[in-house]
Amino acid sequence: MKKGLLIALGVIVLLIVLRPFAREYIDLINYNREIENLQIESPKIENLQDGEYEGEHTVYAIEARVRVRIHSGEIVAIDLEHEHERGYNAEEITERVIHAQSLGVDMVTGATQSSKVILKSIEKALCDLEEASCKGP
Repeated sequence: MKKGLLIALGVIVLLIVLRPFAREYIDLINYNREIENLQIESPKIENLQDGEYEGEHTVYAIEARVRVRIHSGEIVAIDLEHEHERGYNAEEITERVIHAQSLGVDMVTGATQSSKVILKSIEKALCDLEEASCKGP
């Protein structure tokens, strides 16, 4: 009887101790799945009206807010606010987008997840416009 009670008590203590780690592991799995399934659509930039367009996207600890400036059918500037745990180099993806005039650019090495979130925020800024005619990757 005492042995069974001690085993039950040990299992309960073990579950209490491991619970935070299990929750963190589940969050990590969900985070990776959300990043992996993130699809970026490309707008027809040449169809966009001159102006500034704002968009934002968040996946767990990564948040990106952008203001995209369009002039004469081209992206001329992207202002970025980027909250992250890692992915410091990801900000350079905005220069890649401006240079390519497309969201179909390579991710920044070592900052793939932040790169995808930034691209998604740019997509949201531009693809909400009727003239954008967004299409998949």
